[in-house]
Amino acid sequence: MHPPQGSRRDAPVRAIAFMLLAAVAFALMNALARGMRHLPWPMLGFSRAALGLALALALARLRGASLAIVDRRRMWQRSLAGSTGMLCTFYALTHMPLADATALLNTTPLWIAALAWIALRETVSARVLVALVVAFTGVLLIERPGLHPGGLAGLVALGAGFAGALAMINLRRLGAETPEAVVVHFSATATAILGALSVGWLVANGTPPMMSGRDAVGVLGMGAAATVGQLAITRAYALDKAARVGAVGWIQLLFALAIDAVVFGCRPEGSALLGIALLLTSGGLLIADARRAEQG
Repeated sequence: MHPPQGSRRDAPVRAIAFMLLAAVAFALMNALARGMRHLPWPMLGFSRAALGLALALALARLRGASLAIVDRRRMWQRSLAGSTGMLCTFYALTHMPLADATALLNTTPLWIAALAWIALRETVSARVLVALVVAFTGVLLIERPGLHPGGLAGLVALGAGFAGALAMINLRRLGAETPEAVVVHFSATATAILGALSVGWLVANGTPPMMSGRDAVGVLGMGAAATVGQLAITRAYALDKAARVGAVGWIQLLFALAIDAVVFGCRPEGSALLGIALLLTSGGLLIADARRAEQG
């Protein structure tokens, strides 16, 4: 049985800390995926999912965590939505600049804010709504992502954002499962789906490019970062309201911008600097809202 939604004790500040850890981990994963875009995207996604599954199983065994599933229907909804988001994410990351893809992938908080009100009956405070608007404006100023005709990658990235929101809403509704159980089920589902897509790619295109030693290290790093991110984000959504936690995800764009500047030599200027300031303002609003919620 799940505890009633209203009886769950939220811990907003801890949730934000876990979400920040997830943002760092996913930004690193995305950067590694972008750096290996010469490899077929279904195989990159499969490698990430399979490594995530192996690491999650090892961590669950090490910690003695239960992998029992109480609510199978919602667990499948979460895993299928997350798997859809993953395959869309890897397609977008290998067909768009890192920061542009991250901007569109991180429309998830906007979808979450709407779906949380509809599906979870969670109230959204005025501060969180303002933070969402401020953050979205900041994203537009930084990236000004255009969905020009034929811009399939941009549409796929938006689809990933919506699928991610569905996954997080169902994640919030899971109450009795451990984070390890959630990540293992999701990773197993994603491994099967992306494995099938990889076979389809091989049938259609033949032998893929050879993976170098550097690629192998990158894939391992990608899997490790993704596992840390999944565990952290699972814990975050168990600790606080979906809309507030989801809104913190905007911070991932700042990490993507930093990686773009340091690794790829793309430095923000002009309106992008104002956009960064707005994202930082949004983060401050969310932290203030979380502190008020814990004190109240």
